[in-house]
Amino acid sequence: MSLLTNWLESLSYELEISESCTRKISPLSTCSACMDECPDDGILFEDGKILIDDKRCSFCGVCITVCPVQAVKGQSPSRMVKLNYLLLEQQSPLPSMMEMLYYHKKGIRFIHQPSLTTDLVDRINQVNEILGEMQLERLHVTNQLVLKEKEQPRLSRRDFFTKLSLDSKRTVLSSVTPVKWRFNESYFKPSVLFKDWSFYQVKISEDECTLCEGCFNVCPPGIFSLGESELILNENQCTGCNLCMDICKTNAIIVEMKVHQAPPVSYNLHKNVCTQCGSGFLAWEESDSCHICRTTEKPDFFL
Repeated sequence: MSLLTNWLESLSYELEISESCTRKISPLSTCSACMDECPDDGILFEDGKILIDDKRCSFCGVCITVCPVQAVKGQSPSRMVKLNYLLLEQQSPLPSMMEMLYYHKKGIRFIHQPSLTTDLVDRINQVNEILGEMQLERLHVTNQLVLKEKEQPRLSRRDFFTKLSLDSKRTVLSSVTPVKWRFNESYFKPSVLFKDWSFYQVKISEDECTLCEGCFNVCPPGIFSLGESELILNENQCTGCNLCMDICKTNAIIVEMKVHQAPPVSYNLHKNVCTQCGSGFLAWEESDSCHICRTTEKPDFFL
């Protein structure tokens, strides 16, 4: 199947929101990343359900690149690429932060727009702050297009005609991002793009946390891990969906964006046995009563 056929087939691929959406996992979720970034106001939250409005949605795919749990399935934005330039038309939807980081990993170093907008410059500055923290080469924004083609090796007569045949098929795709770059919702997360880095810092207040394990069980990337006598946090897996914060009844968790290199964070726990109900439980310190027995009012049958 030719590259042209693959490209044409990809144009009809629609968007859908899967069950991994935090809004579908819990009614307490406050995530609005896709709604906030959608340039068409095409994503709605009505009657407890998150929906894509087909009448408004232009299927630009920006929502795919911003969803912290990769719940939006489909084709990410089709961009114009030439060498190490990302070419944006004046009306192109603004690339998200994660989309720019994704293209940076693909070798893009320049973002070109004929008439630079403030939104684009601000977004690139945000991305460059992250790249600076990781001591990586930064992106450059420009309204001037200077393309320097690499010197091509000399070809034999046979290789020349083979290349000529292939080039005729690739003409329409010469400046369009390859399809394999655009069916890739799983790649728009920090742990895939930069495996040695954490983009978020997760803090647990031992004074407030009751170790109910609610956040441990509901966390989409599963950053919480319970051992015999410790709680381990793999911060580099955190995508910033904030679902753990949303469901925590004691406000014991804080998730903040912070680009840093960090090994798994470990909290020491104590394995105890409740003298009232006889059940075993984990706590931040040694105790003879579990949280349920300690906080549940006992009926006074003698009144």
